[in-house]
Amino acid sequence: MSKFYEIVQYGMGGVGRALFGLVVQYSPEIKERLGINLRYRAIVDSTHALHIDFNSATNQQYMQYLWARLKPEVGDRISEQTGSVQKPSDLSILATELDRIRTEDSTAKLVVVDTSGASATAMTPVLTSALRQGHYAALANKRPLCGPIEDFRQMATASGLGMARLRYETTAGAALPVVSTLRMLLDSFDQIKEISGCFSGTLGYLATELENGRKYSEIVADAKAQGYTEPDPRDDLGGVDVARKALILARSLGMGIELSEVSVEALYPDSLSSLSVPEFMARLPEVDEYYAGLASKAAEKGETLRYIANVSGKGLTVGLQSVPKDSQIGRLRGTDNIVVFKTRRYDPNPMVIQGRGAGPEVTASGVLADIISFGR
Repeated sequence: MSKFYEIVQYGMGGVGRALFGLVVQYSPEIKERLGINLRYRAIVDSTHALHIDFNSATNQQYMQYLWARLKPEVGDRISEQTGSVQKPSDLSILATELDRIRTEDSTAKLVVVDTSGASATAMTPVLTSALRQGHYAALANKRPLCGPIEDFRQMATASGLGMARLRYETTAGAALPVVSTLRMLLDSFDQIKEISGCFSGTLGYLATELENGRKYSEIVADAKAQGYTEPDPRDDLGGVDVARKALILARSLGMGIELSEVSVEALYPDSLSSLSVPEFMARLPEVDEYYAGLASKAAEKGETLRYIANVSGKGLTVGLQSVPKDSQIGRLRGTDNIVVFKTRRYDPNPMVIQGRGAGPEVTASGVLADIISFGR
């Protein structure tokens, strides 16, 4: 018997557009192979919303046309699509779709997909409301999971036993099976002693190149030019995104930690924090000697620098560490991510997950897998 899942998606950036394309292209095959019917009913960007009526949602030709307009290489905005409206409140969009689903197809379930970069304040009420009414949520946006711990707990409670109707695999490692592995370990009554890893391809690239003897300022400039960093490299170098990923894992373990309690080491001095981006880039050579010294000291001990998040009973720390070159993390190169689970069963040989941890297409594939998991 077929199962029907209707998607309301907030966020049409790189990940959101890639996900929309995957669902449009592969929904017929998903239906044939798995008996899962996926239908887009609303897509929302920062300014506009497009509600998709039933006939359009079930018309593959129309959906292919819409995808042709919204794919990254074309890049139309939602506002340019026929029938779009200036965005009301995010909760209003959800209410419209919930009212429609009650009258149009009471057997279908709604999946709220958050691929936006919206704040926890904006998205947590939307997600919690959908979950409380028995529907589903799949997140690539880390912020709703990193707001006040009480909000996280309410969302988790609303999603049912074992957070059965909430998925957020891609918030910790794109399509790498980090959260699902953690859940598997917990469900099998293993004891998690420590989770450690490198959760940023940008900072992994920086650490690898420091090991190779390059100057810090040159590495950052090169990473920015190649698109590895955000337009302002401090968004990566500050370590907050890594802290969010580690916090999500810690909260999934049941730790009641606030983001403000996480010890985060930024890879630039406070004296450079308030500068414009051009000024920041121009003054980076001031710290070349400092980071070269750290890399040299690590090499003298047969170690190397890596930007590591640690989650354990002692708390959560994020920062630059010197680790043995022949360790799992020390052998990491380039922009790959790695997560090491040390548990009662996986000790002294830990469980290691490694691979590409970023990119719109990879992340979108992880969100799609989360959505499909609801129907299995």
